[in-house]
Amino acid sequence: MKIAVCAKQIPDPAISVTYADGKIVRPDEQVLDDTDRYGIEVALQLKEKYDAEVTVISMGKLGTQKGIQQALQMGADKALVIEDPALENSNSLMTSNILSGMAKLAEADVVIFGTESSDGYSGVVPQQVSRYLGLPCISYVKGIDISEETELTRQTIAGSEKVIMPNKCVISVTASGVEPRYPNFKDIMAAKSKEVEIVELSSLEFTAEQNQEFVEIKSISSNKSGEKHIDEGDSFNLIIEKLKEIKAI
Repeated sequence: MKIAVCAKQIPDPAISVTYADGKIVRPDEQVLDDTDRYGIEVALQLKEKYDAEVTVISMGKLGTQKGIQQALQMGADKALVIEDPALENSNSLMTSNILSGMAKLAEADVVIFGTESSDGYSGVVPQQVSRYLGLPCISYVKGIDISEETELTRQTIAGSEKVIMPNKCVISVTASGVEPRYPNFKDIMAAKSKEVEIVELSSLEFTAEQNQEFVEIKSISSNKSGEKHIDEGDSFNLIIEKLKEIKAI
């Protein structure tokens, strides 16, 4: 089995995000998106069960590749990465098109994602990649049970359901799906010698086009202040009156 798992590099969440010309300013040193750690963990659990090869796939500004190294330190075998000016500010369709092409380069049977990135939040890339690859998509996976068969528990609007994982598929994993592992010193040192292959855009077949343009970004501020009341045991009456005022009851 060969597995491709997406790992996105994002600006450190501990640092305020800045924008220029409608785009996030991305420093040279970016970190692994925490949401992708859950997908990587599922990939590594499958690797341990099936002796699979796990390839990290990533697109965007490479910089120091700190985020890529963090993904490799968790236990992935190698990485395929791409950076090209033509891909800056990609919409979700272009992103999905490129990532599906990279999954093909990795000859992946299973492609795994976090549910959505922390700096994009479109939440549609896994599903779009599944369409490009012609594979079934098991989305919102919140649990995995690997025994004789791999059983995935996915979140639904009505609760949850269990699905037997096909041999070939695309999976998206929620933040509650698994507990991501922390690399030890040996893992950190071993990651430095793992292969990171830079993919040229010309080597990928893609059909999507850029059709997204940011015209303006505005800061929204609110000067309104609420009312402060000290609860002396009868605040429920105030709540009832406020609900009546807005005709909620």
